[in-house]
Amino acid sequence: MSFQTDSERAQLQARIIALESLQTIARELTAELDLDVLLKKILLAAMDVSRSTAGSLFLYDAATHELVFKVIVGGGGDALKETRIPADKGIAGESFIQQRVIHVENAQTDPRYFAAPAVSVGLFVRQLLAVPLLAQARAIGVLEVMNKDSGQPYSDDDIELLTAFASQSAIAIENARLYGQVLDERDRILAVEAAVRHELARDLHDGPAQMLSALIMEIRFLRELAVREPNKLMTEFLNLEAVAQKAMYQTRNILFDLRPVILEQQGLGPALEQYVMRLRMVEPFKITLNAETLRTRFEPKVEAAIFSIVQEAVNNAKKHSGATHLEIDAVENDSALTIAVRDDGRGFDVSQIQANYGQRGSLGLLNMKERAEIARGKLEIDSEKEKGTTVRLSLPLQ
Repeated sequence: MSFQTDSERAQLQARIIALESLQTIARELTAELDLDVLLKKILLAAMDVSRSTAGSLFLYDAATHELVFKVIVGGGGDALKETRIPADKGIAGESFIQQRVIHVENAQTDPRYFAAPAVSVGLFVRQLLAVPLLAQARAIGVLEVMNKDSGQPYSDDDIELLTAFASQSAIAIENARLYGQVLDERDRILAVEAAVRHELARDLHDGPAQMLSALIMEIRFLRELAVREPNKLMTEFLNLEAVAQKAMYQTRNILFDLRPVILEQQGLGPALEQYVMRLRMVEPFKITLNAETLRTRFEPKVEAAIFSIVQEAVNNAKKHSGATHLEIDAVENDSALTIAVRDDGRGFDVSQIQANYGQRGSLGLLNMKERAEIARGKLEIDSEKEKGTTVRLSLPLQ
């Protein structure tokens, strides 16, 4: 029979309390979806679980291959926030790259510690424990705790608890990131919807609304004309019918732009033919279509994306290019489909437009690029000032 000493019972009781605390903290973390708040909670909880007086939390930036200080407690504190170190340097970098816990009993004598001197600003580090944050076997950052309050090295129990806690924390971080991406996507969709509504309102105001105003004025004029000169009514009725016909064309074009039913029923070729026919009825510039080789039917979402790119390119030419001739070429061969929209307008500096895209407030180019991704195609825009613009979409057929 074995007997536990008072010291062993105390250690066991402390471990049970730590595990219960860890379980409670893990539940709280999964409920927190604000990433900045979550990271602060993770570090403070890690320091509490390991009874540390300082700590830091790094997240990995894949674009620059760097570890970024997100939260720091002790030492430089907020002054170090968002500073960066190479992902393969220092104790944190070694923990990240090798995806293993690193325990240092005296950081001041460890050469790896001085590879990142910013960590030591205002803080004398003795004991240090670096634990990688792993999500689906992929390192997303590093959690560091420093200077145990007892002054003793970190124990095996500390390492085990902190490793378990880091696993829970990595899951919570990924969840918060995904939630943030969902919010960003929601905001982007709302912005696109607002732009569509604004565009639709403008089209209705500049098109059918103006035609209806003209119809009302014409009807009032006919009423007066019926009293004064009834013999001229027939001519004015013909004018009235022409205005009404134009209003009908504009309204049907708007409805077609919103949902081209022919695209769903017959495919891309017939939809482009009908689209061009409608444009010719209302637009002053010359427009030609070459789509005789189109024969492949794509998924509905792909055909909708392709058609939307053509619409966006045509709308941009109508509004901004001052073109007199617009050409749509849709060429399909055994390996690829290429659709090009060309105009002979004033053109523009593509790099300058893209560089200032955020300040311009327009979503046209961004919409075309996103739709090209939906269609799994490659979008190219070729333009020079006074030399026109070509928007080209290429899709492999395999």
